[in-house]
Amino acid sequence: MLILAISEWMAFLGRFHPLLVHLPIGFLIIVGFLEILKISGRLSVSQDILRFILLVSALGATFACIAGYFLSLEGGYNEEMLEEHKMQGIWLAVFCWLAWLAKNTWLNDRIGINKLLYAPALILSLILMGVAGHHGGNLTHGETYLTDNTPQPFRGWLGMPEKTEKGTDKAGEKPKIQNLNEALVYQDIIQPIFEQKCESCHNANKMKGDLRLDEIDLFKKGGKHGAIFVAGNVDESEFIKRILLPESDDDHMPPKGKTQITENELALMKWWIEQGAPFDKKVSQLQVTEPIKPILASLGGAAASTQISGVQQDKFDIEEKLLTGTVDAISDKIANELKQTGALILPFAQNNNFVEISYINNSKFDDNQASMFSKVAEQTLWLRLSNTSIGDKTLEEVAKLNNLTRLHLEQTKITDAGLKHLATLKNLEYLNLIGTKISDAGIKQLASLKNLKKLYLWKTEVTPAGAEELKKSIPELRIDLGMTEQQIADFLKAKPNETSDDLYKKK
Repeated sequence: MLILAISEWMAFLGRFHPLLVHLPIGFLIIVGFLEILKISGRLSVSQDILRFILLVSALGATFACIAGYFLSLEGGYNEEMLEEHKMQGIWLAVFCWLAWLAKNTWLNDRIGINKLLYAPALILSLILMGVAGHHGGNLTHGETYLTDNTPQPFRGWLGMPEKTEKGTDKAGEKPKIQNLNEALVYQDIIQPIFEQKCESCHNANKMKGDLRLDEIDLFKKGGKHGAIFVAGNVDESEFIKRILLPESDDDHMPPKGKTQITENELALMKWWIEQGAPFDKKVSQLQVTEPIKPILASLGGAAASTQISGVQQDKFDIEEKLLTGTVDAISDKIANELKQTGALILPFAQNNNFVEISYINNSKFDDNQASMFSKVAEQTLWLRLSNTSIGDKTLEEVAKLNNLTRLHLEQTKITDAGLKHLATLKNLEYLNLIGTKISDAGIKQLASLKNLKKLYLWKTEVTPAGAEELKKSIPELRIDLGMTEQQIADFLKAKPNETSDDLYKKK
């Protein structure tokens, strides 16, 4: 018990190393400036003041060394660089004490140590301060931490490459994948996310939790608690659990203050795990689920609108019937106008001109730009407006898409008043209203949509009673209100072959 208590105190005190280390740095710099001003004759400085500052520096360096040692016991650092940093810190403390002793009147009066020792000790302290600080920064933030933000003129003079953010090109943009079907899922899609968001804490120099993500074999091995992912099982994959924790949680990854994983990036990681977490397969070799299709398309360049193979999706009767027909192709002019509003235009197949229009890359898309929809009324089969800035006015334009079968409106500003416009969409089979202000009064206006098969209403104001009332008008409609506490309990006790549809039927 005593050993455990001591270990806890050491871990607690070790976290103060970054705070304590700034004390000797600041005071040593002050001493250096004061000595320069004194030598130049611009300032008269009391020896007592210098002695006091040097004493504080020596004490600060000593305590920083002790705390740094405690911190090093947590592991997760490059051993060679850590050892160098330790020795530099220890010698820095030694020379701080020697500089203080050289200023000590009692010693100076007896052996004249001042002239022999003071200047070299102070100079070496200042040098070691810079070197130890540099290595400390490398241990914590990576080898290029001090040089990453070097201004452009100096980069050119020093022969350094142009500054770019990890995972971006010289223009600061993420490079587009020209052929998505041939892209290696891990190397081209998943690993760049780790490189940009995770490797600063999990690399060759800093291995937080003894975890490295910069090499595949080490990623597979995991950290001090073992593997961090389970192929085919998202719920048991530790790194996914960490990402999903509240940002205020100490175990949340990336840590608070760092650039966070986006919803699209998280969706791609989950999809990769669901597909068996392959490290050597292409997109065309995996099953591309319907929600992942537009996210993958957003990673591509101009050719991203070509069909992504392997798409898995629900089969809806009207949708399949429409796909056997023909419509005119969208003209290049209209396609360009749509793309200027941030739209992705995704064809369904090579033998027809139906498309999916997605605004997954443009959260700022709003009511003022929605008038474009009338120009593609016949060709648009799916429309994704989720997480955009649209309101009820946009639904007036959506109502003109007479062939629309799927509509995503989740996390938008639409209200009950706007739903009345959707009553004209007789071919609509799928509607997602998650995270909106829709209520029972609003969904009553959907009763005329007799072909509606799926309606998602999580995090809305719709009640189970309101949902049941709508089902009376559309008996075949599947309404998903999200899982209640009882359903969650049932889910945890579900049989291995029991699906979420089975649980829904138990409501």
